[in-house]
Amino acid sequence: MRNHGAIPAKSPAWLARFGVLPFFCVTLFAQPQIGGGTCTSGTLTGNYSLTMTGRDVSSSAAITTVSLGVGTAIFDGLSKVTLTFSSNTAKAAATPQILSGTYTMQANCIGSVTITSGDNATFTIESYNEGRAYLLTGEDSSYAFNASGSLLPATCAATDLNGTYAFNGNGFTAGSNAISGIADFSGLLQFDGKSVVTGTWFISAGGGTKPAATTGTFTLTSGCNATANLTDASGNSYALQLVITAASGSFIMGGTSPQLVFTATGRPL
Repeated sequence: MRNHGAIPAKSPAWLARFGVLPFFCVTLFAQPQIGGGTCTSGTLTGNYSLTMTGRDVSSSAAITTVSLGVGTAIFDGLSKVTLTFSSNTAKAAATPQILSGTYTMQANCIGSVTITSGDNATFTIESYNEGRAYLLTGEDSSYAFNASGSLLPATCAATDLNGTYAFNGNGFTAGSNAISGIADFSGLLQFDGKSVVTGTWFISAGGGTKPAATTGTFTLTSGCNATANLTDASGNSYALQLVITAASGSFIMGGTSPQLVFTATGRPL
């Protein structure tokens, strides 16, 4: 079969006459390299924060179940990884999860995580900011997950949570142990550096934005992990799990209320 689109054997000289060949060569040989080529498994070493969101979507494109949580990820710098977090769903609050397995990291800072204990799951992981942070995407038999985290402070104390913090987040409304809609919120949390926390929440969940004033207590449980329990004027309770991510007291937060399951981030004013 004759190929009418073929370039004759002597075409390079003809192309060069019109300046096309140099452009062709640059296009062919000067493709940009993706990734810095500087990563190894040792790039991720130490204790990192973990915010993990899992969603199951039915065939009708409706979100049927979710798992939202915060915690920590520990990479040993060689091949082992452990994810420890509290999972919040429409059916259960703050369920402890410990997932462990192995990880690898290519020179372009993209790698893989295989979880074999606590669950069976596979993830793609990307390291950035010279190993100070990571992104994670993958799935198990129930959820499609995305997660992220950054290096934690060497030590944390209740005094790190001292002052007023702006926070915002999103999640889902829940009722009768099922997801019923979506929710977004923002507000302020004020910690006294010891045990007392107060907050003002502005929650948008399909019926306008509603404020809620809350009061309660917080406790540093281990490492940079903390819990808080607050109640608003209507008697609604907010059970929070926090991980302090910086000496300034910045934090990630997961939690539930009778109508909400959510994750959020907080920053000092």
